[in-house]
Amino acid sequence: MRFRTTSTFAPITATFAAALCLCTGTAQAQPAVAPGLQIYGLVDNVAGSFAGTISGISAQSLRSTRLEDGGMSTSHWGLRGNEELGGGLAALFELSAFFRSDVGASGRSGALPAPVNVAADPLFSRAAWVGLSSPTWGRLRAGTIISQLFLNTIGSNAFGDSMVFGPLPLLTFTGGILGGGTSWTNSLVYETPTFAGASATVARSLSESQGGGNSALRLAYAQGPLATSLVWQSVKKDPLTFADGTTPNDTSSWQLAASYDFEVGKLYAHLGHIQNDGTQAAPQNVGYRLWDISAAVPLGAGRILAGYAARTAHDTAAPVPASVAGGNVQRKILSLGYDHNLSKRTDVYAMWSHDSTRTRTLPAPFSDVDASGNSYGVGIRHRF
Repeated sequence: MRFRTTSTFAPITATFAAALCLCTGTAQAQPAVAPGLQIYGLVDNVAGSFAGTISGISAQSLRSTRLEDGGMSTSHWGLRGNEELGGGLAALFELSAFFRSDVGASGRSGALPAPVNVAADPLFSRAAWVGLSSPTWGRLRAGTIISQLFLNTIGSNAFGDSMVFGPLPLLTFTGGILGGGTSWTNSLVYETPTFAGASATVARSLSESQGGGNSALRLAYAQGPLATSLVWQSVKKDPLTFADGTTPNDTSSWQLAASYDFEVGKLYAHLGHIQNDGTQAAPQNVGYRLWDISAAVPLGAGRILAGYAARTAHDTAAPVPASVAGGNVQRKILSLGYDHNLSKRTDVYAMWSHDSTRTRTLPAPFSDVDASGNSYGVGIRHRF
């Protein structure tokens, strides 16, 4: 749903209509392509039996039956819109917030205690930016913006942004391996126009006395059934909230993604690397190799989803207590499921995943402990 500002009273009308839409949940989650204000969002809940946590399973993990938010997508809502300035130039903005629909709370999680000491998600931690766009010179944005690595990850695997069943998102963004999180605060991001299917994006998160700041570069190409992309990022900004990640470690990473649509199914593949250098006070030198393959095969009104990903440390990982979520040496995830569309905005799904980890544990003499478990659930996702 879009609200146009075409008269003196239009801003007041738009505000009233926006409030009404928040109550009825009838707004469409489509990008605003004409001047106006738009409310959008997504609610996703899954019920099932889960082994371990999203950060991995350990030898001491217990199975639990629960209702979780975000089985296939993290629940969120937002406002966005633009204003045409003439000559193809437009001003744009977006404000987007996470919420936990299973408990009715804001954010993705509560604050993390010591030694992490990361505050809970602030209101608009998913996105909060303003910018200018032109078909000739591209788009420039400033504010809190989804990271290029996260966009590259969720846009090129069969499970999208699932942080419960998606092998690639789980292995890349959970377990304290990667710094930077899924959104960067205090960011400047420039995106070029698309030329013959090719585009580039440069991102910089200013440090503001929180370390050395973050930098990223993404190159992408999409033409016909083929799509490829390469992203590199360096993170030296210490997190204060979930929006900035959950580790103060300096990390760098790269990821190469490719997909091909065979019409009878779409195949995705990734190669990547994460380098964890720790902090100045507690340096590390641990590198992780990642790879992933996944597929989406149309069936009836939905898709069969399958994916497998592995993350392996090729250096000596620091030992952790046996109770800590596992996988600091190796973690592998296999996921299978079916996602059925009830409409353009609503789908139901049934998913299963197998998580296996190898963890270097305390006390000395250190030993590598293997653990594995299965998780499964059924859920519903609605976009508005």
